Amino acid sequence: MGNLQRQRGFTFVEAIIVTVIACSMMIVIQSLFSHTVKVTMKGQDNLDSIRAASQLFSSLRRDMLQFVSLSTGGARATIALGSSEIPDTATFSTILTLKKQTDRITYTLVENGGKNYIERVLQTPSNPAPQRKLFGVPRMKDFGVLYVLSPNKVNSLVKNVGQLLVKVTVDSEDARFPSKEVKLTSVFFSDRLADSNWNYLDF
Repeated sequence: MGNLQRQRGFTFVEAIIVTVIACSMMIVIQSLFSHTVKVTMKGQDNLDSIRAASQLFSSLRRDMLQFVSLSTGGARATIALGSSEIPDTATFSTILTLKKQTDRITYTLVENGGKNYIERVLQTPSNPAPQRKLFGVPRMKDFGVLYVLSPNKVNSLVKNVGQLLVKVTVDSEDARFPSKEVKLTSVFFSDRLADSNWNYLDF
């Protein structure tokens, strides 16, 4: 008779070790999966805010093509010659008014149901009822406009160039994400905002 080969199974200690290793690998995989899902959701969340803010900036850009005068409610700042930084003392306004030949358009920050929106109100002589439109940017915390005067020196001549700075601040308070502030900013240029014999600013 040949020698009988004894089949050896796992010992209790070996089974414990294999179980611990398997559990550790599952924990690592679960952590990686959870982190990937969180990053994806955060990215999609920010993308939704950027898309909504882009619609607001596009509407402002169209309205500024034919404005006659502009008002930021007194929010104004001057950048020093050779600098590109807005002074820390600059105060933003939450109201922007654009006047056209016959129309009047106002953008303002409003709250509805615990959420912030930008309301665009169009007033025309032909229609006595104001036309209202809400721009909803997810998790929007603030809206601000500021008229910025920037001196530019060309051939020893200094010319003041005006810019309209519009910012939207987004801040996530969702428990799934770490709270992080995102500022979406757009700058609007127009020849009417520069030094001129005609006053296009209505403060």
